[in-house]
Amino acid sequence: MTGNLSIEAIVSGVRNGDKRSAAQLMSMVEKAAPESQECLKALAQGKGQSHVVGVTGWPGVGKSTLICAVAASFLNAGKQVGVIAVDPTSPLSGGSFLGDRARMRKIDGDERLFIRSMATRGFRGGIATATSSFVRIMEAMGKEVVIVETVGIGQDQVSVAGVADTLIVTVIPGMGDYLQALKAGIMEMGDIFVVNKADRKGVDQVVMDLTMMRSMNDRQDDWIPPIVKTIAQRGEGVAELMSAIELHRDHIAKLGLASLKRTAAAKGEIVETLKDRCFQFINGRTGLDEKLEQFALQVVNGTIDRHTLVESILRDAGIID
Repeated sequence: MTGNLSIEAIVSGVRNGDKRSAAQLMSMVEKAAPESQECLKALAQGKGQSHVVGVTGWPGVGKSTLICAVAASFLNAGKQVGVIAVDPTSPLSGGSFLGDRARMRKIDGDERLFIRSMATRGFRGGIATATSSFVRIMEAMGKEVVIVETVGIGQDQVSVAGVADTLIVTVIPGMGDYLQALKAGIMEMGDIFVVNKADRKGVDQVVMDLTMMRSMNDRQDDWIPPIVKTIAQRGEGVAELMSAIELHRDHIAKLGLASLKRTAAAKGEIVETLKDRCFQFINGRTGLDEKLEQFALQVVNGTIDRHTLVESILRDAGIID
């Protein structure tokens, strides 16, 4: 039993679109409960495939407002929609910093919509692996579109980008640092660029800069990422963005790229899961988790090099002679 529901009841509930069952399973995934893996295994059989739309960008660019507008458009088109907000971890509670639904009240309440925030705390298996589990749960619920919002630009966001079929990179005018981030891999992976808050001064310069950077990317998929200007708070440009999303979906479907993206993401998940299981195995035999701080200090102080240390740990765990 898991809480008040059995594994069978949770799996059945998720497949029937029950939000309570899905929420309980997601909490189990966050806590790395062993039963969560049994549930995910069961749900993997015969699950549908959603169109996963990733939305990333700097804090303050209006991602949540943009997502509200996009989700509302999908709902108006009769779609079942899921939203996953990957939040920074609260230093006090360890939970999602802003909590479920706090930023998306305008669209919350629609029975076809399921919103879940996920804290970025300590997922040894990688944030992308945890996010993909949430995506699978929403797919099993029958969500035709799953929107994943990330906390900002950084390594976690590059990882989460691998989960998305269509990645939207959001910027706004007046952020001088954004040009530096254009060099990051996340910009090369962007399928659609959104310049939000387009009523601000400097929007045309941002579009020019993005156009220049876009021309320098040597993409292999024959897709030229469109640049869409929006004022999400007023709903302006959202129709153009929805058209760009649909065009990209059609493009990757026509060329079979959706399957290739999912395969690449699955490869990453397998590696991350292996790393996690190997660490658990080694930790169970050696108590490594409690010794990591001490080992790190030894490496920093030059007492031992990391390669020799790792060999010693593997030997203690009985993996090598």
